[in-house]
Amino acid sequence: MKHVYIFLLIISSLFLYNCSKDDKDIDVRYTIDDLQKIHGNSSKTWKVEAFYKTYENDVLSELNECYTDDEYTFFYDKNEAQVTLGNISCYYDNPTEQEGRLTYSFYEDSGKIFINISKGESLNENFRTELTILGLEELSETRMVFTAGDYPYYGKALVFTSVP
Repeated sequence: MKHVYIFLLIISSLFLYNCSKDDKDIDVRYTIDDLQKIHGNSSKTWKVEAFYKTYENDVLSELNECYTDDEYTFFYDKNEAQVTLGNISCYYDNPTEQEGRLTYSFYEDSGKIFINISKGESLNENFRTELTILGLEELSETRMVFTAGDYPYYGKALVFTSVP
């Protein structure tokens, strides 16, 4: 009889755990219609509000400042954003060359959107770059959040806000 009680306790615990899942555990799926929020059916410009090293703990990346002064313009007919770099460099005080690039991919079957963002700088013979691939977790007309993980362990994240 003791085994029956243990078995029922385990089953009850599993049932209660599954019923108490957070709404964020629901798999987010985007559609072609959602893409218009990104590119505004023509073009739409976004700024990085924050670049997080660890989003869930509110820890900013050491590259936060050099990302937050850049602008990214997304277009209806391209999967690449035009990058306008700001005045703050990421790696060198006075780089001889800077480059930024952002491409995005929409996978209709899975409803997932990913960005591939990179920034690089050179100083004479020296070159440094960072490449980051992130998945879209939040999307509205004025805010996008791309992360490297799943709720609640997002890890690295870029938060974009639309430019009026």
